[in-house]
Amino acid sequence: MKNILGISFLKMTIFQKLLIGIIAMLILNLIIAYVGIASVNKLEKTSEIILKESNKYNNLQNLKLTFTELLMPANDYLIHGNRLEIENFEKLDSITRKQLEASKASENDHFNEHFLEEIENIFYEVEALSKKIFELKDPIGNTEGALMMEVMDNNILTIGKKIDILSSSSSSLMSKYINSNQETNLRASRIIIIVMFIIMISLVVGGFYYVKKITKPIENLALTAKKITLGNLESKKPSSYDEIENFSNLFNSMISVLSKTTVSKDYLNSIIHQINETLIITDIDGKILIVNKATLDLLEYKENELIGKSIEKVLLGENKKVQTTLEEETAQNIYNTYYSKSNLVIPVSFSKSFIYDDKNNKTGILYLAFHQTETFGKKQKSAEGASSYKITIKMKGEIPLTNRELEIIKLITADFSSQEIADKLFISIRTVETHRKNIMEKLHTKSVIALVHYAIQNRLVQYN
Repeated sequence: MKNILGISFLKMTIFQKLLIGIIAMLILNLIIAYVGIASVNKLEKTSEIILKESNKYNNLQNLKLTFTELLMPANDYLIHGNRLEIENFEKLDSITRKQLEASKASENDHFNEHFLEEIENIFYEVEALSKKIFELKDPIGNTEGALMMEVMDNNILTIGKKIDILSSSSSSLMSKYINSNQETNLRASRIIIIVMFIIMISLVVGGFYYVKKITKPIENLALTAKKITLGNLESKKPSSYDEIENFSNLFNSMISVLSKTTVSKDYLNSIIHQINETLIITDIDGKILIVNKATLDLLEYKENELIGKSIEKVLLGENKKVQTTLEEETAQNIYNTYYSKSNLVIPVSFSKSFIYDDKNNKTGILYLAFHQTETFGKKQKSAEGASSYKITIKMKGEIPLTNRELEIIKLITADFSSQEIADKLFISIRTVETHRKNIMEKLHTKSVIALVHYAIQNRLVQYN
């Protein structure tokens, strides 16, 4: 199951993968929002309960204080006999009634409501005893009044105890909900911190992953392009299932076209190294790009000692100051000298021609030379020596071949057999052999190597 999911994910496009990442981020943010909203709602409810219990607690404490003050007018009346204490009692009695009603209205617990009813009954008893005291004609030192006052004191003490029980209940309830609020805050904070941490890790890891998934195929394509520039036309782009796939397919198509129209470097190098004559190819500035084995053997150099160096290292040595031919000149089978690594002067039959691109711009220079064992003293001798030269380099513009012959020479230099050429051009193998014979006669050669030389000089094939 995991393998199936992994393959399905790999086959998704970059857009689909990014969409999944965005949806995941939205889900995590929704979790944070939900936790925040749920926590706020819970805190709001518990805060209302805490506020209600706080008001109830304050009412009970005020009620307890009022009950204590309710005894004072009757007590003062028994001591001083002042009738003004009756008015004070009535005021306190009215305040006590209101506070008792407020406590009853704010209470919703059945047990606590029963307690308040008991307190209310005691209050009525205290109220009745106070009125009896105020009805005494001789209150000062009155024994009956003193006994009633003692009963009232006991009743107020009982009321105080019951109010303390109710207050303790409210206080416990407030503590419970305060602790609940703290736990809610702590839990919400932890969840939010964890989710935020997951979001940050996802952004870092996911961002790195997506950037890698985008840049890796591009790096692979760049590597493939580099291999192609080095002549490896068998290189193919790696598999991909995203938007880069279209570009990669076009890249593969280009490689396929180049494979059909371009002579591979390895194949051409193998032909070049089979040539008995010395061959050097430079760029337009004279930096050596290619030397064949015959050149290395003749000049006593290793390949890495010449590649990238100036052609003057071979043509001038340490003695000559001026080349035999000027930079813009071509030459064919003229007398010249090469200089070996040990600065030995080597007489050669020398040819030089330019290599052109499709836009007729010079892209390189081809030097071909045949080592002469005798010293040339005269131009006539030089011409006679040139007659032994095995490969004649046809100059640009001297293409005495028909269009069909040009097609065939391209395929010959691409290492196609006669049968393969016949199949490709939909002609008989006999016709191919006839064309091959005519080409050899027109170019005065019997060597495939000479055909490759001819094809390069006249831009019939591209060399990578």
